[in-house]
Amino acid sequence: MRIFLFVLNFTVGISIFLLGLRMLGTTLSSILGFRLRAVLTKFTSTKSRSLFAGLVTTGLVQSSSVVNATMVILVDSEVLSIQQAIGVMLGANIGTTFTAQIVALPVTKLATPLFFSGLLLIGIAKRPALGRAVFGLGAVLFGMDFTASAVAPILRLAGVQKILVELAGTPPLAVLAGILLTAVVQSSSAVTGLTIGLTGRNLLTLPAAIGIALGSNVGTVITTLLASMGRSRASRATAYADFLFNLGGVFVIMPFFPLFLRLIKSLSSSPARQVAHAHTLFNCITALAVLPFLNKLANLAWAWAGIRLRNKNK
Repeated sequence: MRIFLFVLNFTVGISIFLLGLRMLGTTLSSILGFRLRAVLTKFTSTKSRSLFAGLVTTGLVQSSSVVNATMVILVDSEVLSIQQAIGVMLGANIGTTFTAQIVALPVTKLATPLFFSGLLLIGIAKRPALGRAVFGLGAVLFGMDFTASAVAPILRLAGVQKILVELAGTPPLAVLAGILLTAVVQSSSAVTGLTIGLTGRNLLTLPAAIGIALGSNVGTVITTLLASMGRSRASRATAYADFLFNLGGVFVIMPFFPLFLRLIKSLSSSPARQVAHAHTLFNCITALAVLPFLNKLANLAWAWAGIRLRNKNK
């Protein structure tokens, strides 16, 4: 019975979070309309502009998976080059961390007021777009808090505690857990948000939480890979580039994990904020580090896809 309740509450909580995130992103997308596509297709003439376009777009849509899957389609349609698409993907990795920063704030008590404010804006103020956005934000906060409450009793079990200790002592295992969780949930924001909520309740140690958050970056690439199936080699290369970048970033940071951990601890005294900062800082560092070598990453991705790179470098 306890397992059934856990599964039910966890499913309900994650579903509310994902629906809220989708409502928020869809509403903002509808407000901007074609401008989102214009940002992605027009403002990608340079590497830095591509990164900025991905950051802004993902910050608004709140789903790097959606943006990166769109990149696969645009490359397949020959609207963008693989270099432009990779630049946008680098920015998308940074933009998706905004959700983690919001969830890490002590604002879960605002969920209910945001719900009612959204309904008032929709029904009385006749501001449906703004109302849906506010309601969606309330759902995001409520969903994460509800999910963390559902998971808390399970994490207090002796057997689970043993596993968590193992994760804390072995960061690569924590990364693997983050990859698997994100592959199942299909949302790095959901996994990172849940991790932040559990860390704030002292149910996850900081090393385990950061490892899971880093792994979520790799797990979310599955959506991009799926979007490339059955498409051209160019679109597959775009998906491979996303995978190589995210996995490579985790491999590079692992030898310096203790140093990275000390740096994160110096940024905030709040465990929840520390996880959010780790997620943001990791994605910023890796994106900026790869940006100068974007063409080399494109070459590698094209080679993996089995194509010979033509003279497309900008």
